[in-house]
Amino acid sequence: MNFRLVRSRSSVPRARALLRARLGEWRVGQETVETAELLLSELVTNAVRVVVPGDRMIGVRIECRERGAWLRLEVSDAGDGRPEVRWPDELETGGRGLLIVDALAFCWGVKERPAGIGKTIWAEVVTPAAVPAPTMAGPSVMS
Repeated sequence: MNFRLVRSRSSVPRARALLRARLGEWRVGQETVETAELLLSELVTNAVRVVVPGDRMIGVRIECRERGAWLRLEVSDAGDGRPEVRWPDELETGGRGLLIVDALAFCWGVKERPAGIGKTIWAEVVTPAAVPAPTMAGPSVMS
């Protein structure tokens, strides 16, 4: 699923709603939906805040991989530079977005956009389907 958003604070809840609808179609579990919504919110918020030339839009891509075992979220913007995880003081009201992404995502990163303008920040979430069932070492005690 791909869509574009205007650079506005109203795009954050719009992105969450589109994500929630798609994950509902894919029958993704509630815990994964909540994690993905928070991750996407942080990535879109960062893209809204970055300084870009003109009226460039934000690109969002949501992909389910390996038969539902992985969920990949990508947010692209036309801004320069690479985002870095910050460690803000406790009194600062912002700057924790990538700390949240780092804590919740299985993995995440930044890649240059193919056209050479801006970047894409991506984050991946492992869905419960990817967690192997525990194996029993010995006979079961249940009868």
